Amino acid sequence: MQTKFFSEKMNAYNHKKKKINLWDWPVSKLLFRLLIVLVLFSVSRWLIYLFNTEFFHHLTLGQALRLYLVGMRFDLVVIAYANIPVILFYCLPFKLIYNKVMQGIVGIYYVVINSIIVLLNMVDVIYFRFIGKRMTSDILHFLGNSDESLGAILGQVVVDYWFILVLMALLVMVLVVVSKRTRLEAEQAEGKPRWAFVQWISLMVFAALTPMAARGGLQQKPINTTTALRYADSQNVPIVLNTPFNLVKSSASHKLTERQYEGLEEVDFSPVHFSTEANRFATDTLDFSPNLIYIVLESFGQEMISYYNPECRYTLTPFLDSLLEQSLTFDGRANGRRSIEALPSLLSGIPSLMDVDFTSSPYSSNRVDGLGTVLKQHGYLTSMFHGGNNGTKNYDVYAKNAGFDHYFGRTEYGDDHDFDGRWGIFDGPFLRYSLHQLNQFDQPFAAVIYTLSSQHPYTLPQSFTLPRESYLWSGFEKTIYYADCALRDFFTEASQMPWYDSTLFVIAADHANTEHYLPEYSNIWGMYSIPIAFYMPSRIKASHCEELAQQTDLNLSIPSALGINDTIFSFGRNLFDSLTQAGYIAYINQTYQYSDGRYLVQSDGDNTIGVFNIHRDRQLNDNLIDRIQCEDLAKIMKKTIQEYTNRVLNNQLFVDKEAFHEQAKDTLYPQPSGGEIEQE
Repeated sequence: MQTKFFSEKMNAYNHKKKKINLWDWPVSKLLFRLLIVLVLFSVSRWLIYLFNTEFFHHLTLGQALRLYLVGMRFDLVVIAYANIPVILFYCLPFKLIYNKVMQGIVGIYYVVINSIIVLLNMVDVIYFRFIGKRMTSDILHFLGNSDESLGAILGQVVVDYWFILVLMALLVMVLVVVSKRTRLEAEQAEGKPRWAFVQWISLMVFAALTPMAARGGLQQKPINTTTALRYADSQNVPIVLNTPFNLVKSSASHKLTERQYEGLEEVDFSPVHFSTEANRFATDTLDFSPNLIYIVLESFGQEMISYYNPECRYTLTPFLDSLLEQSLTFDGRANGRRSIEALPSLLSGIPSLMDVDFTSSPYSSNRVDGLGTVLKQHGYLTSMFHGGNNGTKNYDVYAKNAGFDHYFGRTEYGDDHDFDGRWGIFDGPFLRYSLHQLNQFDQPFAAVIYTLSSQHPYTLPQSFTLPRESYLWSGFEKTIYYADCALRDFFTEASQMPWYDSTLFVIAADHANTEHYLPEYSNIWGMYSIPIAFYMPSRIKASHCEELAQQTDLNLSIPSALGINDTIFSFGRNLFDSLTQAGYIAYINQTYQYSDGRYLVQSDGDNTIGVFNIHRDRQLNDNLIDRIQCEDLAKIMKKTIQEYTNRVLNNQLFVDKEAFHEQAKDTLYPQPSGGEIEQE
């Protein structure tokens, strides 16, 4: 009897104790689930800093931690939206939540949806090093419309960055364990009045907190990507943001809205240029039409070229160095960070000033009058060669829009070993094929030749032999050396052709290198540094010009170098006109930046948020915003943004020559004073 009585007392005691255990309440397990997601999501976001420290070298650990904590505000937005079904289920005041089938469905949803948002962050840990910013929604357009061998490419990425896959698997395992450990037990519903009261309170509290978290706070408007600029400068914005947030918000911002800034009436800027006459660097007259070979080098930043950067780790470009010594060179800048952003800048003078690249935007069908259009009107046979698979990134479509009649992508030229099996043709056989085709063309011809090999996955032909000292080189550095050798062979053979001496060679890059070794190149100024050069000894005087030049200058400057005088649309300037003022514009991490070669001005589109003296501060460590404003540069930047936005919206990225010639006027750039000039 005593044993039975004691047993009953113990059961009652245990039951009573169980009823008041906080862990037993559904809301406790819900909070634990959400906390674990926040931790894992924050860890995956933190990895972008740990794996790309060279880009954030200027940050102290304390500063990075502050940005990390601020970023949780943006994390909560994604977590709140993604977990609405989980939150609702755990707060329901009904016994339905103890149904095993329903719990299983919610558990699967919890693991899958949160694995996806964590995975997106993990992908950016690697992808960030290639573009210097978080992914935007145009990546979905690329994946959905690419004709490339994506399976092989993704397979190689997995091989190269297997450790990210391992980390991702560990994070998913944590989610699975948490899902199992936070399942609800039916006996927890005993004592229903108290249980129901707690559930109703939980439901009301989360009904208030979830929308607040999803909006990012109680402010009037939900937070967006530009909100991050309140807490971090443009270079550090990727630490604050997370990838799912950036993908969704950039998708919503694909469409532009018209801009009308005040106080720009006196800013004399127009993308319509009525003359391309040359008054410097070139001989005065030409009695023939030179050919054009416009070589675009994949991922060739100044950091990798000894001519521009004597401090580079190894001499990887001996031929290009020697060629540049005999050329007219400028301090080149790309207007974007990716190949898909390059063609509009290189061929049509249109910079990349949207969250999505132009060719993936709603405005991709706008009319553009590119370099090919101008040259065809002056009797040129126009063509473009690219070593990638046919249809790669829709280059063929844009080349046609820019006026190039013939497009040569991956062909059947060469043996199987000429192809890297993923992207297209190795540079050696590709350049030989291009040269073979050029020899079939009538003169004058104009050809854009876009190389490939110095792009991930950094493969080399089996027959290519590297020098002995290359054992310390990275895979990327090896492909830079290989591309330089292929370029040497191309010029060696081309120099034997009868058209060589009457041909203008233009050297540029689609974007800078993705691996950085020096701090002055691993920031949002230096990471745009590319070569820009003109080689034609009979026409162009060799000179190392320290002026700033951008990709959008080239569709104006090339006709000028060829002796063509025409009306051309471009957001750049004619490098062969001494009356034009150097300028450069780009957009990254919700920030516009403009430079005249001395100062770099950054803006969120409305307000100036950064001013840097890039002559004395190439690492952008000293923001001068409290000391100088550079108002003239800020106004030119705003006028450029305004012209770009409104012309894109109204399909006016071309020249109506008949209308403009009736009211032709001078459209030269003004000479900016740079605002208050800091004393050197």
